[in-house]
Amino acid sequence: MLPRRRRASSAPGEAEWIDGGAFSDVAITDRQRGILKLIVQEYVQSGRPVGSKALTEKYVLGYSAATIRGEMAELETNGFLQSLHTSGGRVPTDLGYRYFVHLLMEAPELPSGDQIMIRHQFRQVEAQLEQWVELAAIVLAETAKSVSVVTAPRPAIARLRHLEIISLQPRLALLILVTQDSMVRQVMLRWPEDAAQGSLSRLADDLVDELRGLTGNEVQGRIGSATGARRFVIERIASTLTGLDAVEQVEIRHSGLENVLTQPEFAGAESQALLEILRGGGFLSAMLPQLESGSGVQVFIGDENPTSELRRFGVVLATYGVGGEVSGLLGVLGPTRMAYGRSISSVRYMAHLMSGLVSDLYGGRIDDQRSET
Repeated sequence: MLPRRRRASSAPGEAEWIDGGAFSDVAITDRQRGILKLIVQEYVQSGRPVGSKALTEKYVLGYSAATIRGEMAELETNGFLQSLHTSGGRVPTDLGYRYFVHLLMEAPELPSGDQIMIRHQFRQVEAQLEQWVELAAIVLAETAKSVSVVTAPRPAIARLRHLEIISLQPRLALLILVTQDSMVRQVMLRWPEDAAQGSLSRLADDLVDELRGLTGNEVQGRIGSATGARRFVIERIASTLTGLDAVEQVEIRHSGLENVLTQPEFAGAESQALLEILRGGGFLSAMLPQLESGSGVQVFIGDENPTSELRRFGVVLATYGVGGEVSGLLGVLGPTRMAYGRSISSVRYMAHLMSGLVSDLYGGRIDDQRSET
């Protein structure tokens, strides 16, 4: 039985487990735990397989290289380590990384000096959401030494706030939709017969009164009782709002590609594969269904990732925002040989910081929207 994916809580030093029972049937001795921890740490730092001789030369362990080799062989048999070559050292498997992250890694917390520096950087930019998202991607990549991914916060579901219908030609009009988070969409409408601006304005006013605060699905439910031009416009409003909820509409900001492309795991063609993963909505389409809302930092290692393209990576993600109303995503990805402690602490701190900024920006606006609906 494979261990459950780690769900790191927002409180430093705590951790929870999805479904519980992680590693309940895995037999590993205290000595093997110590050796596995050192091998993971050494391999993360150097990128080279770790042998018994290297461990005895660097650490005072109290037992011989031969004993270490025997324990490493046992760890390999149990799936925690693997040999890349017939001779030489060993490297952690995905299972070895999971065990390290779950049970061996010290409670990750970003050093106070780094926290002060990050807060200072955010104080230097204006209170504009776009600048926050851009800076978050840059700072997170630099702090975690991996590729960062950040999306701007947005409402969980798009809701209509206002609409206008403007006549362009006798049978051509422009539908302008404004959502409750101030997103604007324009849709061309072609009428089967001439329509004057006066009648279009009255129709728009009626629809604003009827549909304000509704989601795309809720607007869809109003189609059956409508006829003629009214039905035609409601259909367009419903499809436009529904389209705004699609993952493909979410733009990913990323930074720090150089942190990964210089790693031996991603030489040559692998660099292009990484760019493809980050391009478009593929990454979000794969990862969003895996995330549990409000679960703090979540870690996906190797084959825990949902698609084959991502199974060469370690991925550390968290959501941020205001309750369940407005949320964004941020995290890092890199080789499975990433410094998970640093990545988790960086993602956790940045999610906390961004949630505070978004709360200040959206808090009053959300209260206003609730009162409207």
